[in-house]
Amino acid sequence: MQPPSPPHQRRIWFSLVLFQHRLPSIQPLLASIRALAEQTPRWRTALAVYDGSPPGPALPAAAELEAQLGGVPLHYTRGANVGYGRAHNSNYAAAALDPGDLFIVTNPDIRFAPAELTPLLDWVVCSPQVSCAAPLVVGDDGAIQYSAKHNPTLLALALGRFPLLKAVPGFRRYDRFHRNAFRDYSSECFPSAFLSGCFLVIPAHSYGAVGGFCERYFLHLEDADLVRRLSSIGLTVHNPKGRVVHSWARGSHRSVRQMLCLLKSMLIYRSIWGLRFA
Repeated sequence: MQPPSPPHQRRIWFSLVLFQHRLPSIQPLLASIRALAEQTPRWRTALAVYDGSPPGPALPAAAELEAQLGGVPLHYTRGANVGYGRAHNSNYAAAALDPGDLFIVTNPDIRFAPAELTPLLDWVVCSPQVSCAAPLVVGDDGAIQYSAKHNPTLLALALGRFPLLKAVPGFRRYDRFHRNAFRDYSSECFPSAFLSGCFLVIPAHSYGAVGGFCERYFLHLEDADLVRRLSSIGLTVHNPKGRVVHSWARGSHRSVRQMLCLLKSMLIYRSIWGLRFA
């Protein structure tokens, strides 16, 4: 168990779930976490990793991750492929956070500059009404990823799966509405009950209050479910005080297996929340 935080120093635990990720693909994220720890000593930064990969010589071991982190505390678990949300819940339990600490859910394909993230972290700590915050998310080319959306609908999911449908003017307008693309993401802070799970800053007490991720999902829509529950106990917002880069890989668009997983998640989401057409 981690020692209790001193009153003047909060902890940040990044939570990372791996599955067949090679070291070069996660080095930018590890370097970002290391830089944050080195440049922001007022935070105690640590990383929890759940690796559900089958054994393989090309996959990074805990010692290789520690070497990249340069002294940042690491809690590493190698286990079965239990699903994205369940793995993050395992990381949260391992972190043993105090209520005032922060738990950051991150994808492996994220990187950030510490100076572009710390204003958001400080803002969340100073905003007790906030139960979850997401930064401005941009791609490798600097283009904005419209990651603060309205709650899922069948039409929105179809437009995401079949982008050619956006050639229909009415569907294109709906897609922009659903993704809040009419808002100024780069300067506007606004509430959203569906923030992308690629990077979520969550006060530890809020994550615990809603029980973390719903473990009925294996992959897909677990972020929509989590943020929607967090929005019932506090403010869930997009806030461009923070900025991260996301090298987005849309696996469900390439893999039949992931597409089937998405369909299953849609049924689970519908059973909990309902799922309107539009």
